[in-house]
Amino acid sequence: MTEHLDFQHGQIYFHGAPLGSRNDYMHSTTILTRMKHLLECLPYLRCFFVLGDLPELRNISTMLPGIDVCAIPFPTLEDSPCESLSTSDTVHDLVFTGAVTEYRAKLLALLEEAGISVVCPRRFVSRNHRNAINRFGKIILNIPQREGWQWLSLMRIIAGLQTGRATISLGTQDTSHIASCCTQLDIREDDWVSKVKECIGDWKSLYVRDLLSYSAMTQRFQQERPFPHYIFEYWSVTDRVCH
Repeated sequence: MTEHLDFQHGQIYFHGAPLGSRNDYMHSTTILTRMKHLLECLPYLRCFFVLGDLPELRNISTMLPGIDVCAIPFPTLEDSPCESLSTSDTVHDLVFTGAVTEYRAKLLALLEEAGISVVCPRRFVSRNHRNAINRFGKIILNIPQREGWQWLSLMRIIAGLQTGRATISLGTQDTSHIASCCTQLDIREDDWVSKVKECIGDWKSLYVRDLLSYSAMTQRFQQERPFPHYIFEYWSVTDRVCH
């Protein structure tokens, strides 16, 4: 499960808003269709897997009795970042590969007005293409889909570290485990653009710091919440699968 689906105050919340709320990231009809398909799958579901501690899936077992949430530990990354820090490919300051919503477009325009170079494909790209684009910039940019969005993009941060780039996030206050591996900037402060420029100037040490933080975080998480082998053992018994 990658979508933020919660059950709060007697309501289903999708991406932090009551089901059916309008936004320019995902049409409300698409959201309702996804929920319909999910409910149709319930007879065949044993649990939801989540990567690390996101999405939280708050009270999901209340909404869907009998469905557990099992965390998969974070993937390990290489510990030798030096080869990834070449400046030969870095022709831009920042890289943003997400879908461009109205809120995101506003912040991207402010950065460009400040003289910061941002590469943004403005279309869906493959994983390999995204990795190549990441290396064109010094830092990966994370911008929430809309104002008030609560979570960091866990996969964007990991993909950035895999390609030798740290991530900075604008306007988020996430406290999940991945927050220790990225820089979150408060855009309510007058000097937030200056702080972005400071991060760009120090991009190499920022990456090394975040990579080390990621390694330490993954080890702690693995100890606290080991891989859920019991789910597969249970499945092998019920489906008569030989070990």
